[in-house]
Amino acid sequence: MRTEHELAQVVSLFKSDYTAAHSPTYRTLKVLHHIESCRTAALGGHVDVCDECGTVHISYNSCRDRHCPKCQGMDREAWVEARKEDILPVKYFHVVFTLPEALHQIALLHRKEAYDALFRASWETISSFSGNLGIAPAMIAILHTWGSALTYHPHLHCIVPGGGMGASGRWKRHPHAASRRTVYLFPVMAMCKVFRAKYMAHLSRALEIPQAVRKALFAKDWVVYCKPPVCGTDKVVEYLGRYVNRIAISNRRIKSVDAGGVSFEYKNYRNAGAVEVMHLSGVEFLRRYCMHILPPGYVRIRHYGYLATAGKDRLHSIQRQLNRPLSPRRRPKKTVAQLCADKGLDYNLCPHCSAGHLHFVKAISYWPRAPGGTYAALRELLSAAI
Repeated sequence: MRTEHELAQVVSLFKSDYTAAHSPTYRTLKVLHHIESCRTAALGGHVDVCDECGTVHISYNSCRDRHCPKCQGMDREAWVEARKEDILPVKYFHVVFTLPEALHQIALLHRKEAYDALFRASWETISSFSGNLGIAPAMIAILHTWGSALTYHPHLHCIVPGGGMGASGRWKRHPHAASRRTVYLFPVMAMCKVFRAKYMAHLSRALEIPQAVRKALFAKDWVVYCKPPVCGTDKVVEYLGRYVNRIAISNRRIKSVDAGGVSFEYKNYRNAGAVEVMHLSGVEFLRRYCMHILPPGYVRIRHYGYLATAGKDRLHSIQRQLNRPLSPRRRPKKTVAQLCADKGLDYNLCPHCSAGHLHFVKAISYWPRAPGGTYAALRELLSAAI
């Protein structure tokens, strides 16, 4: 659904000022260029004609950048559809591992090392507590680096099934998953201490941590947050969909963009999570947004244990024991048409008459600005050519 204001507008208005004030890296400038060019003539596109009303439709290509708010929908749907085949009929626990504020500056300067340590320490914490119960666990981990107000807040959302492989190779349910009253997977305070020790061990191998920072980090308890368990295939998949392929801010949260700055919605957790509107200068808005640009090629969704690719045999064994269909070893990538068909949607329906279907006519690698800068003029030119 098209929104009145978009992140691309913010980039177009304030990119020059932001560049002059903060001298961003080439990687950051590349991402901003992708967002600004997304679904414009700069990336080319194609022309379709409705077989019922004859209306000419121009569609421009997407940038496919994972930081662009307009390019995440199909990736999210494809990922969620694939996960449906791996969901087991058990409780799923949601655990959130968060880096303390004292580490934020180090993490911003050494993002790959800091995020890698976060993934490793989180998985080792879950594995350690599960191993004490004789369970080989699994986990899906999703990295987020933002707070609702675009502040820097690196944390890992971990979805953990309530059971795993026992020493005998048989499915073993987590003791807490058997209770209807259970809220937490493991004791939270104990997890905090183990997570802190494992994270600092991994980060210290990669970076030199100042002694003053190390002392401050061990002086405070770290935050590991546990949410109530989720049960049922549909609920788990829906739950996963909330966190997958999200970016720091969506277009629908942007309420106004003008020369004076940007206003956007955020949740004020100091006020019981009330939805409020914040106004920032354009340069400050982009500075906050660009803090959440990941290193090139960085994998922000990872699977562990029997949910990893290498654990497919163990997953199949568990599915047989729980009388579930086996998930495929390889999943062919679905097209947009296939994803829409699975949901009963007709993606090729003409938006003008809602009766005919669009048919491809020609590709446009680049099209100059239309006379008067209007789509209507461009449609007239294309209609004459067709």
